[in-house]
Amino acid sequence: MELPRIIHPKTSGFTIIELVITLILIGILAITVLPKFFRGGFAEISLREQLLSRLHLVQTQAMNHYQDCFFLQVNTDNYFSGELSTDGSCANTSPPLEAVSYSSDLLVSQGTIRFDGMGRVRLADSSLCSQFPCVISVEGDDTHTIIIESEGYIHAPL
Repeated sequence: MELPRIIHPKTSGFTIIELVITLILIGILAITVLPKFFRGGFAEISLREQLLSRLHLVQTQAMNHYQDCFFLQVNTDNYFSGELSTDGSCANTSPPLEAVSYSSDLLVSQGTIRFDGMGRVRLADSSLCSQFPCVISVEGDDTHTIIIESEGYIHAPL
């Protein structure tokens, strides 16, 4: 005896769960990510984030080696970081890390910044910071800042 075949109607489209999840994901993207791409100042935000990352790197290197020889140099169209000397004297300059260029349309606070072994800015050796809080600005269509507090906390306000 053969069982009768039941023919199911072919359905197409999304299930309600797939539809709800898709709408939630689109909503999250619309609220968080998309405004960054469609407003002015995307180049400034990108450069600020790059500088913030490099500042954290230089600060961490200074704390890990417990030396005052690590620096970040910001120029009119590029920035680079490095170590003044590998022997601890800070007298001889070793080759810096590769310079990172940015658009000449952006105005960035220029100078050098050095951190001590505790991760604090050395005001005496830093032309980029003369007082606390140290403010580094990136200007273009919008202005975005990086702030370094007296005890070394580096942050970028929204």
